[in-house]
Amino acid sequence: MHFLKLGAICFAEYEGNYLDFLELAHANGLCWIEYKYENPVSAREDSAKTDLIKQRAKNYGIGLSVHTRFSGFNIGSLDDNERDESLQVIEESLRFANEIGAKYATVHAGFLPIEQYSEENLTESFNRSISGIKRLLRTSDKFGITLCIENGNGFTKNKIKHAVIPSSLKRIREALDNRIFFTIDFGHGLFFGTDPSYLVDELDPQNVKLSHLHDNMGIKDTHQPLGTGVIQLQKLFTKYMKGKWEFPLSLEHKSTEDLLESINYAKSLARRLGYPICQQ
Repeated sequence: MHFLKLGAICFAEYEGNYLDFLELAHANGLCWIEYKYENPVSAREDSAKTDLIKQRAKNYGIGLSVHTRFSGFNIGSLDDNERDESLQVIEESLRFANEIGAKYATVHAGFLPIEQYSEENLTESFNRSISGIKRLLRTSDKFGITLCIENGNGFTKNKIKHAVIPSSLKRIREALDNRIFFTIDFGHGLFFGTDPSYLVDELDPQNVKLSHLHDNMGIKDTHQPLGTGVIQLQKLFTKYMKGKWEFPLSLEHKSTEDLLESINYAKSLARRLGYPICQQ
């Protein structure tokens, strides 16, 4: 029997710590957590208890991944110091992922600020991103972690991101000798239409290892609860089940209230469609 693998992302603004979020996920029957390695949640005392997080997640049957640090950082920066600091904090994120036993990690591919745009600068920023990811792959390979590029949102006006459309994601993967995989953010995909499941088809389900799920109105990346925007969730769930996709559908919000609303909505829709949710 195939299951909808429903998970959640521990957002940076979460009022508790990583252990608290693990209990929240367990209490709601989720089978996956992606921890955002961002302050303030990452800085709280119990968030550093990596051995306990690892063991408790194993006991609960909850899979783990880590979203590497990205807020305020850019591996495609033309500034050497900013780029190097960005790579260092991502490597720190990967060390944390290794300590909690996570086998997957999400990374952003970098960007060029719009005010720096020229064809030459865009090419240079892309090349810096690629060489930076090569460095990160050496670290992730050492830890046995599969690195996954996330598709960025196209709503941002002040940045030219290197990984928004499928062809750009494919280009990055090819430049890295197919050593990197993908995290599909379905909410970001709403920039192109209300049925973002096509992203999986474009990139090949075997290359997609993680996903983020949230809603918006197709205008701004608002991370709304499911059912409050334009996403065609029934189509996504149906393709997930018929295609026997294996990656987790991790709900990504910025408040516990919104997360719980999405969990209830997703479970209700799955029951109505007759789709079983993953079991811990």
